[in-house]
Amino acid sequence: MERPYFAITALFAAQCTAIAAGAAFAQESIGSTATAQNQVTRELSGAAAPLVVGDAVYRNEVVRTGTESLAKLVFLDSTNLAVGPTSRVVLDRFVYEGSPGAEKVAVGLAKGLFRFTTGTLDKKAYTITTPTAAIGVRGTVLDIDVRADTRVTLVEGRALVCPRRKGVSFEQQARNCGQPFGGAAGERTGRCACARLDHPGQTATAKKAGGTTSASLTDNPVDFASLCAGDASLCSGVSYGFSGFGGGSGGVLCGR
Repeated sequence: MERPYFAITALFAAQCTAIAAGAAFAQESIGSTATAQNQVTRELSGAAAPLVVGDAVYRNEVVRTGTESLAKLVFLDSTNLAVGPTSRVVLDRFVYEGSPGAEKVAVGLAKGLFRFTTGTLDKKAYTITTPTAAIGVRGTVLDIDVRADTRVTLVEGRALVCPRRKGVSFEQQARNCGQPFGGAAGERTGRCACARLDHPGQTATAKKAGGTTSASLTDNPVDFASLCAGDASLCSGVSYGFSGFGGGSGGVLCGR
């Protein structure tokens, strides 16, 4: 005997509610969605759904944008991550409460165009990775273009762009580069393989050639600002505390 359509619909809705509630308990919200234009999707624990304004975002979540699509995520510490079209980002790690040395924000930019603006944590807490680069920041706004290579343009603050190398951490590379990213003042050695960005407009590139990844300065800047012509809020900083986000996420797995 076939079940009535309304009974099947009600059963599906109940299952979605239960799954979403379970995901909320299993995953701690690390921020909210401030902008979601056109095709913006999320993937958490193997389940995918649309991501809309006001939705909470979670650690280990993957966020994707389609063509002509934009998104902006604001984390609990007021870190802003603006995401351009055809992009993919993994929210790797977020530890907001605890001792200052334990607080961490780590995001993996897999491909696409991004603007990253640090929040209120100690600047050593922030790490950005791409397939070819590991990036450390010091009170910074960065425009980042991730393709076969990675380009990073400094908008504000300071940054260190290091090549990603198997078995070598960003911290190890930063120590070889001296202040302000590691080691003592004047300790910079010839082993520094990273590109330092000290002045707005400077751009570094991290690329792989011949099996080795290297980082250097370049004259080819990243132009994220052009994406903000139709929506200035995409490039402006938003404080999580004053954003008005409720932190709820009815669309975690089943959509709205």
